[in-house]
Amino acid sequence: MKNDRLIEIIERSVGVEPNFVLPADFAQRVTTAVVGHEQWKTDLQEYFYLATIVITLLAAASGIYYLMDKELLIRTMNFFASNWAPVTFVILTLNFILFVDKVVLRLLFSRSKNN
Repeated sequence: MKNDRLIEIIERSVGVEPNFVLPADFAQRVTTAVVGHEQWKTDLQEYFYLATIVITLLAAASGIYYLMDKELLIRTMNFFASNWAPVTFVILTLNFILFVDKVVLRLLFSRSKNN
């Protein structure tokens, strides 16, 4: 009984002309949107990987300097503590440059290439 009803619905839906028309470039636009979304995710992932690598390398270098020359690391940390505003500004600026380079510019260039 359920199969007969299902077959009737399928036959009715296949036999009726749809009330809408897809544009000729519909498949190309959908493909472009999917590729753009995947590229955005890949670019963000690469940015986070690079930021993690940089932070890990800085932590490893700090650990090595701590083991080799504690006084130098203490002076460096005192310098950062006394000049926290410029140091924070430089770190945020470098992070912004990395983000723009790895994510935003690729997004803009891929969109301009598609148009």
